[in-house]
Amino acid sequence: MDTVTLVDEQIDDGYRLLDQLAEEGFIVRVACWVKPVDEDRWTLYIASPAVDEKGPLDAYGKLGHATRSLTNTCFTGSDIKLVGEKHRVARDLLDIVKRFPGRAPTWLPNSSLGGIAVEAVYRYPSGKKVEVTIYGLVYRGDPSGGLHLSFKPHKPHQKIIETEPSGVCNEYPAETGIDWVVAAPEGAKLEPDNELGIMKLGWDCGSKRRQSSANEVMALADFGRYGFRILHKPAGIDSTPEK
Repeated sequence: MDTVTLVDEQIDDGYRLLDQLAEEGFIVRVACWVKPVDEDRWTLYIASPAVDEKGPLDAYGKLGHATRSLTNTCFTGSDIKLVGEKHRVARDLLDIVKRFPGRAPTWLPNSSLGGIAVEAVYRYPSGKKVEVTIYGLVYRGDPSGGLHLSFKPHKPHQKIIETEPSGVCNEYPAETGIDWVVAAPEGAKLEPDNELGIMKLGWDCGSKRRQSSANEVMALADFGRYGFRILHKPAGIDSTPEK
């Protein structure tokens, strides 16, 4: 049987669901997508103490409420399985967290999970997300209206000076303090890009380490990709950066 690929939409919608559950006070110990060997679909397993404390019926009721709060998701309730912390799958998932600390999301091909033979497991981060500030700058009056983004604060006294063919000189002073706070995945941190001489955000994308510029991180957060989320944004400012 050919392996059914876990698509980005499933991963991102899983992040959205976990965020919604957190907002509603539903505790999640660990969550992951699982592709069993003998099935042609992925299942999202969520381990929560609510299953043991309140019972499956109550836990699934809260899960259903969170799922209905989301729009345009690519999965349904039948794609999700809630288990208690003492369940065999939950114990194995928590063991994965111990064996691979700080490495999430984690791909584990050809494994066994709770006695189930699986082709692959995609684990979501279980720790707190990293908050990253993205500093914005615009030049007042600049016809391009460009928004410049950086992981380092901009110098407030910058300006652009342009001379028109007629000889008229225009000055466009910088406006700073246009800042965003973005939630990044567990393990993300600012790292220098030695080639470009700027700071980038290093983060784990599956089994690979990526470095993303402030513009790229903003785009990921705007679309809610890979667990990036906008936590705070300035009022009245579009987050489309200058290209």
